[in-house]
Amino acid sequence: MAKTRISEYDSTAANNTDVDGINIAESCPPSGINNAIREVMAHLKDFQSGTSGDTLPLTAGGTGATTASGVRTAIGLGALAVKSTVATADIDADAITNAKIADDSIDSEHIVDGAIDTVHIGDDQVTSAKIAENAVDATALNVSGTGTAGQSLVSDGDGSFSWSTAGGIGVGQTWTDVTASRALGVTYTNTTGKPIQIIISMEGAPNQGAGELYINGNFVLRNGVTAVASAGMHVHLSAIIPNGDTYRVEKYIGGYIVKWNELR
Repeated sequence: MAKTRISEYDSTAANNTDVDGINIAESCPPSGINNAIREVMAHLKDFQSGTSGDTLPLTAGGTGATTASGVRTAIGLGALAVKSTVATADIDADAITNAKIADDSIDSEHIVDGAIDTVHIGDDQVTSAKIAENAVDATALNVSGTGTAGQSLVSDGDGSFSWSTAGGIGVGQTWTDVTASRALGVTYTNTTGKPIQIIISMEGAPNQGAGELYINGNFVLRNGVTAVASAGMHVHLSAIIPNGDTYRVEKYIGGYIVKWNELR
């Protein structure tokens, strides 16, 4: 068989008796030598340009392939070598660690919206040192509106927040005369969402008058006198009622409501 390319040459010199059909055996015509050398040079050029169909093995410093895809397979690159971008599906789980990411190389332009959630953030990985000043605002906390002066964010108990008037008793509250809607012996409930203060004035005559205050059904305060030589008795009761607590005023002896004010 005629040796038409380099891969068909024999490593045993005596077995090479032709080059592409040109006779170079013993006692060949002199012209065969010239023609054979020219043909060998053509074979070398075809091999160098990749048109011969021959490959150079990996062990000899080659790729062992004649196509780009064959080269990637041979040297273990796979299809990723020709991609212009790397998708999440192309990255093995846990393959990228902070040791493989250059400082300041990841910014908002390189993060897909919604791509970072609690599953992708390790416990205790986000500290105050990693949050830029003024980076967390109401929008970042998923709170609607901007609130008003003096308000603060308060947990709604379900992971969300809402705006609420800040401060303790007296902040955002006013004194209200509720005498017309209050009576002795009746239980009321503080449903304002904040602590309130109550002040009750009572009078008794002719020589006694006292009242008692109960919070959540518990006796907490008595004021007044039960016997004194006087034309009239003046009783004053005052207390702070926590949000959600009940309160009522009882006549201990004599007495009636003159004024009932609440800071609410």
